[in-house]
Amino acid sequence: MKNEKLIRQIVLGFKPYQGEISPEELAKQLGVSKEDILPLHANENLFIEKEWILEKTREAISALDFRSYPDPETVETREAIAEHFALDSSEIVLGNGSDEVLDILTKVFIEPGNETIILDPTFGIYRFFTLLLNGKPQTVLLNEDFSPNVEAVLKSVTPKTRIIFLCSPNNPTGNQYPKEDIKRIIEESGCIVAVDEAYADFADYTLLKWINDYENLIVLRSFSKSFGIAGLRIGFAATNSELADIIRKTVVPYNVNKLAQKMAVVLIDSWDYLYKKILEVKKEREFLYNQLNKNENLKAYPSQANFLLLRVVKPHYTAKSLQNKLLSKGILVRDRSDLPLLNNCLRITLGPRKINQRLLDSIEEALSEEP
Repeated sequence: MKNEKLIRQIVLGFKPYQGEISPEELAKQLGVSKEDILPLHANENLFIEKEWILEKTREAISALDFRSYPDPETVETREAIAEHFALDSSEIVLGNGSDEVLDILTKVFIEPGNETIILDPTFGIYRFFTLLLNGKPQTVLLNEDFSPNVEAVLKSVTPKTRIIFLCSPNNPTGNQYPKEDIKRIIEESGCIVAVDEAYADFADYTLLKWINDYENLIVLRSFSKSFGIAGLRIGFAATNSELADIIRKTVVPYNVNKLAQKMAVVLIDSWDYLYKKILEVKKEREFLYNQLNKNENLKAYPSQANFLLLRVVKPHYTAKSLQNKLLSKGILVRDRSDLPLLNNCLRITLGPRKINQRLLDSIEEALSEEP
């Protein structure tokens, strides 16, 4: 390509994001309708009824004029978020999904040669954004029980370290880190500590109340999981107002579209319904965890998210083999065996009982067959 010499070298070396096959493509391959496919690969919220979301979308649309630009200050949405989470609107930075918020944070803090600390295995986007800015991601392995190795994290801090990324509950292991571990890292690292709480509504606690106790703490939240609007892309960072003001200066105008902003407000007003769905997620999480662990060929790990990590321990049988068997039955799950500590592990999104029972029956059938 003639323009290759003009492209940044770091970009030329990137591999495109590789997800699983789409539900639409799998349905086409199997000769079935998309409705027959179980999408248990992307940690989407399968408990919220599609018709309910459509009704709320119509409610949001009826209040909007799409001929005009969205509010660049996102005032109404930030005020609704602030009231819901007991924050101040000045402490909130909105983004086009929490992925964009992470992109913004790295641009604020990382210059070429600066370092970030990433606790593997975890969400791959932290490494991606670090590398994109010619930063250097430093990896610290989690302990065998997937808890953070706090001593190793603190020893990895150098004068070049800018951000420590903590995903809690962690994707893909599902566990929420102990508060005391996170507190030590915040207090002793001297770095920005970005705690990704995309799954916190399914867990035991949130650190949002800590943001004014620690100037170096940023908490990230998403509307894709517990609020069920992954397709609209909206998330936010919460931090002390002084730091939030600085971060907001780097946000491109109109970064969050009108519908996403309004839907966040509408869904916050519908929290009673959403909270009931969160309780259903927790109930099904316990059910599926217990049922999977009854099978001697499997090991499911405790989770504080809307998914389970499942290790295949059957001799001569791999996670990839099980994934392929499930694909043939119209069930999409994510193979995470490529990550450290996760040999032969699948990540499986939770669904309502009917979906979980189909999954269990399909797994049992698959494991009874040759790999």
